[in-house]
Amino acid sequence: MQIQGFTTGLHQVEWLLVSLVALYLVIIGTPDEGGWGLVVATSAYFGFSLVASRLSFFGERQRWLLAMHTWVMIGFITWFLYRTEGVTGPMMSLYLLAVVTSALTLGVLATLLEVVAIAACTLLLFHLAGGSVMTPANLTLFGTNIIAFLIVGYLTSALVNAIHVSNRMLLDMASLDSLTGLFNRRAFDDLVKPIHALAQRSRRPYSVVVIDIDELKVINDSLGHGAGDQAILALARQLQDCKRSSDLLARYGGDEFVMLLPDTDADGARIMMQRLVATDKGDEPRISIGVASYPEHGDRFERLLEYADSAMYHSKSSGGNRVSVRGHAKADG
Repeated sequence: MQIQGFTTGLHQVEWLLVSLVALYLVIIGTPDEGGWGLVVATSAYFGFSLVASRLSFFGERQRWLLAMHTWVMIGFITWFLYRTEGVTGPMMSLYLLAVVTSALTLGVLATLLEVVAIAACTLLLFHLAGGSVMTPANLTLFGTNIIAFLIVGYLTSALVNAIHVSNRMLLDMASLDSLTGLFNRRAFDDLVKPIHALAQRSRRPYSVVVIDIDELKVINDSLGHGAGDQAILALARQLQDCKRSSDLLARYGGDEFVMLLPDTDADGARIMMQRLVATDKGDEPRISIGVASYPEHGDRFERLLEYADSAMYHSKSSGGNRVSVRGHAKADG
């Protein structure tokens, strides 16, 4: 579960808790016994929350810190209830803030454990108040509250999970090509940036390869666009089969595919791509390929892409089914 995105909401819930407690103390007044201790505890809790928010206390991988934060919240609420009206007053609902906070950030299991802890704190408060939870009125109050906490925690966790699933689906829709399932142009351009930056720092080569189907228009005109889509899918499968795990592959638009080959110079990329045009095509489409490499052919990815695209058109104009490297062509007989 993504945690960092809910950190701001976490602190807002905490400050809401402090605000409700402060409002209660202003309207109802501090209790005669232990009133100053309650004020000090409220101030200390608010200071803890403020420092945590200012110092970005929680990282995405620090789930235990978030769990600790919610446990501190439960402890503070329990102390407040002990010093005021106990579990029979309206402020018992403050535990809902801890439940919601846990559900937003930690998931169903952690929230269930915290509801169990809240139930234990409630029983402790009954005991400290000198009452018995086994009376019909107290048992009804206890059961109703715990069931409400469980329902709120479960529904909040389910909502957060649904949001994450929707976000992943939207991310896939925004980054994957709908026909081939490969990266689309936007995702490819984003993924290239750190690879190019690393190559600049290490001065290691990489190659950009542009692949285009020969005579796709003829296929579309003679056999229909369905056949054209099948040709694109066949090429996508062919490229996936030949790529290495470190290579990036995307459908850049129409029948044009782009590959980025890390730690591969122009000769290495040409040899790798030559295998594609040298194989017996069968039902697979004929293709034209262009290659440009960093830093041999340029120091910017955009320029390399232009050069690889130009080399691809050189392959196409030279009869197709061949590989051209910026500056010269290599054909499959």
